[in-house]
Amino acid sequence: MNTVRTCLPATVAFLVFPIGWWAADAVVCCNSGSVASGGKVASCQNDNRTFHTVEAIGGGTCDDNRTALLVRKCCSPGRPYDPELRVCGTAGADGDKYRQRMMHRLVDGFRAVADAVMVGYDYTPPKCDATQVLVDVPAVEVRGLMEAHPSAIELPPGYCFDLTPSDELVARTCRPRDQYCGRDGYTCVNKCCTDGKNYFVDDQFKKHLNCKESEIPFMMSAYETDEDGRPVGRSNRMVLPYYLTLECLFRERLNDGFTLTTNGSLYLKDKDQLVPNTKYCVDSYAEAGSPVATGLRVFMCPIESSFTFFVDQASYIASSVCLALTLVVYAKLSYLRNVHGHYVMCYVACFLVLFVLLIIQMFSPNDLSSPFCIPFGYFHLFAYLTTFCWLNVICFDIYWMLRYNNSINRNTSISVRTIMYHIYCWGFSSICVSTGYLFQHSEHETLLKLAPDIGYHSCSFYDFTGYGIIIFLLLPASVMLTANLILFWITVIHCSRIKSELNKFKQTDDSKIQRFRVEKEKFFMSIKLFLVMGIPFLISTLSVLFQRYGIIWDIFDTASRLQGVFVFIIFVAKRKVIMDLRNKFRGSMDHSESTQINTTISGSS
Repeated sequence: MNTVRTCLPATVAFLVFPIGWWAADAVVCCNSGSVASGGKVASCQNDNRTFHTVEAIGGGTCDDNRTALLVRKCCSPGRPYDPELRVCGTAGADGDKYRQRMMHRLVDGFRAVADAVMVGYDYTPPKCDATQVLVDVPAVEVRGLMEAHPSAIELPPGYCFDLTPSDELVARTCRPRDQYCGRDGYTCVNKCCTDGKNYFVDDQFKKHLNCKESEIPFMMSAYETDEDGRPVGRSNRMVLPYYLTLECLFRERLNDGFTLTTNGSLYLKDKDQLVPNTKYCVDSYAEAGSPVATGLRVFMCPIESSFTFFVDQASYIASSVCLALTLVVYAKLSYLRNVHGHYVMCYVACFLVLFVLLIIQMFSPNDLSSPFCIPFGYFHLFAYLTTFCWLNVICFDIYWMLRYNNSINRNTSISVRTIMYHIYCWGFSSICVSTGYLFQHSEHETLLKLAPDIGYHSCSFYDFTGYGIIIFLLLPASVMLTANLILFWITVIHCSRIKSELNKFKQTDDSKIQRFRVEKEKFFMSIKLFLVMGIPFLISTLSVLFQRYGIIWDIFDTASRLQGVFVFIIFVAKRKVIMDLRNKFRGSMDHSESTQINTTISGSS
């Protein structure tokens, strides 16, 4: 059996003896179908590896405890591969005989299979990355593999093997996209889910899409175009799917009215517009409750003009610069570095980190394979939560100072209260982030469903309608903003009562009146903060949850990107602060000039 033979189709008479020998000597030791549901999940253990099926061959027994030879079959058990349609056929009644015929072809061609006494089957094709496509290997190349790969311990890595309906051995492997896409009769299209999976709407949360196993083949045609890019007729090109994660967070679903062109772009009939291949993905789609995916759907990123993209970039950068300047001003002016100023600086610092992460996300590729992808996403979530927490602290502290300034506050240490605030902000955010991470890496199905899914589809938040983002971001932020609103209302009532008392008794204590005015100014400042951060966040969240788009929603989105500018206006763009800054810098310049003059006089004398 060590002699390398060809894999060309043999006559029926030639196959009688080998197949009969294989059936007599092959013993199935483990089948995932009897362990896991339907055999779709590999659950047969052998030498610290997991297979779908483990089988003893060539006179071996299941008690030999030999290391199984990995045999990667392209299609699931009993299903042949059709190279003309590039799909797996339907399973037949002779599943065992079909596997035996395929193994005979492998024994006849590869020394590793001929010498093996234990094999383990894996019913999945190779996993291609975003730069590759899964292609069929020509028969000539398969014969070349047999001649060029005489290994006695493994089959050629990176390949799966299968039989055609006519019992010919075929192989599939991943090849670079640029070698196939747009060349030699091939057109490539971005498929939303990986091979063998389709989009299904979650039965419980109707807007949440999941990629699930499906036997529905992915089939799509490409069309030739005229000089203006409009489709004119179906081409004979073969469509190869690849799997590139879209970088946009929000996607529009198209049920019809789209056509794939030969260059990989998507033509939209209603808009008479071409969508580049980096802005959409396509897949079979099933509504909630439907057991089978039917029909192709397109999921498309919003098509932004270069001007819109420039505005987004400029807004994020302007906000970051303004937040950094706010920190510098608070560091320069000593009277701003009081207890309240400390809370404001913590809030602004967290806000600045958040905007820096948003800028990095905008300019960096969404590389899921990067070791920094998941840490970046969870740090992004941490920055969001700490920003909302410190805004909550500012609002609560103003309420506390106005409400209890004359009673409890005298016996309450400011430092203790500050420590409690820090524990609340950093501790609560850390608990949320850690819990989300544990959920995402849990083996419990319910916890996985509630996980934020950071690093699966995107290095940040992918689906704002998913359970994880609602639980770990939207819900905490909404609770804190609601608490701020309640505190504002209570504080307004209390301020009105204090003001009426001061007027009623005609208080002459200037210190109390002055303190009340200072706290009142802080209170109105916190209201502005709430309006700046709370309202745009609320509107943006509603637009995502209910999929609303339009000029009004775009205005609020732009306002949310300019929050850093508004914070700078609220805290820094005030007459007193500007005058103090001018005097401080003027004093610094005068001091520098006098120092230089004294140095010159000393040197001349």
